[in-house]
Amino acid sequence: MPELPEVQTVVNSLAKLKNKRIISFKSFHSKIIYNLDHSTFIENVVNKKVDSVKRKGKYILIKLDTGYLVCHLRMTGQLFLSDKLPENRRHMRAYFNLSKDFMIYNDIRKFGGFYYFSSIDEFNLKVGVDPYEKEFTFKWLRNGLKSRSRSIKHLLLDQKFICGLGNIYVDEILWLTKIHPEKKSNKIKMIKNLYENILTVLDNSIKHHGTTIINFTFDNMKTGEFKNELKVYAREGMRCFRCNNKIIRKKIASRSTHYCRKCQK
Repeated sequence: MPELPEVQTVVNSLAKLKNKRIISFKSFHSKIIYNLDHSTFIENVVNKKVDSVKRKGKYILIKLDTGYLVCHLRMTGQLFLSDKLPENRRHMRAYFNLSKDFMIYNDIRKFGGFYYFSSIDEFNLKVGVDPYEKEFTFKWLRNGLKSRSRSIKHLLLDQKFICGLGNIYVDEILWLTKIHPEKKSNKIKMIKNLYENILTVLDNSIKHHGTTIINFTFDNMKTGEFKNELKVYAREGMRCFRCNNKIIRKKIASRSTHYCRKCQK
């Protein structure tokens, strides 16, 4: 599933969407609109101009002259601009005809889709704090960890707490901070390091256009390069870059979790 860096990479690739007008919308999958019926969705987005394209957590926020068109890529969603519709439309689930170009949505597994919200406040009720929002501070994180007694892996994956982190980046952040993924959040002492490393890992991944393991692409089939920078994720049985011990994999918080037993005690 695309996480914060991948979604930011997609948002960056959609910069030319600004000031374009949505002329029409066509969908090929009945469940691609989440919170409205198809006709009401069209009434709210067609003939509207795009003011900006931003991100919160794993969501793409397209601000229209009235309201917000929100895209959640989920597992295999791909959103990109093209000057023409592709000949191969096997996985195309929808497209927006713009005043110039098309915005195309492909999705192999059909889990992703769109919302329309009349205000950003309505959307914000769905998610927690984004690591790049001003609310995300060391003090906020310290208070959040100390007031909860959950495994740190489970808590960092909770989109109602911090929105944007997923399995790949939580593993990377915890390895970098030398925290065991099962350690209780209210027992963690290295909170300042954890806070800094959340931003360090995300910054580095965004710089490399995210991580492509299997399906993630942006800007019509470009791939992310952060896979080459991974220190622990998907490295089961390989040597730890820090202590040379073997990386192990264990299911924690219902997710395959990679960590070093020696470094992350």
